[in-house]
Amino acid sequence: MANNLYLPGEISSEPWMGGIRHKIIFEGYTAWVVEPVFPTAEKKWFWLPEWPTAFPERNGVKELIRLGFYMVHINVFGKFANETAVAAMYSFYKYLTSLGFAEKGAFIGMSMGGLYTFRFVETHPETANCIYADAPVCDLMWRCDNNRPDAVEVSEAYGLGNNTAALENHPLSPVNNYKNMVANNIPLLMILGLADTVVAPQKNGLLLADRWREAGGKAEVITRASWGHNPHGLDDPGRIVRFIIENTFAR
Repeated sequence: MANNLYLPGEISSEPWMGGIRHKIIFEGYTAWVVEPVFPTAEKKWFWLPEWPTAFPERNGVKELIRLGFYMVHINVFGKFANETAVAAMYSFYKYLTSLGFAEKGAFIGMSMGGLYTFRFVETHPETANCIYADAPVCDLMWRCDNNRPDAVEVSEAYGLGNNTAALENHPLSPVNNYKNMVANNIPLLMILGLADTVVAPQKNGLLLADRWREAGGKAEVITRASWGHNPHGLDDPGRIVRFIIENTFAR
């Protein structure tokens, strides 16, 4: 297997999903890049902000690596896509482009990864060709809606202390903060289980998709009536892979 990617400060490399996963410590965060066997000439890439090892055979990850896409990830878990997390992600993005990676990539946001994806791309829409979101968190109130005691972690991450009530209708929730993505014509594919009790689609994915379309954006939504929060992806991920390929090479 080819191993041609050099990342300064690399701490390990190992086979993963048909490619080689290179790990580094980047500005204090663990980050990694999966190098495909036969990379595209333009160094095309996709990014999973959260749960990067979950369901790779269902969400298109394994097939995209086989097709020559790099996979990238930086672990900013626990920051709930706050400004610190978005800044770290952008710094990693600039690092990747300095190594010759394409200026734009595809984002795959599963569950809380959807929150990170939408917050990052809304802030930096010039980085994205398209977004595939699966059961995404789109409202900072989602833990409060489920009466979870750890909702305070979200309010603390946004500088609100223990005032979780202040998360309601927060201006940085993706359901309220999406217009840059729409204005930049970023296509959205969303997969939702209508029986999801972890991240209620009515207050998250469905609401964002409706507002996205109302603002003139392009959003395709796949719903499954009896499906819960996961497994993410599809039994046949071909539809996901085609969406990413079509929008990566068309933009």
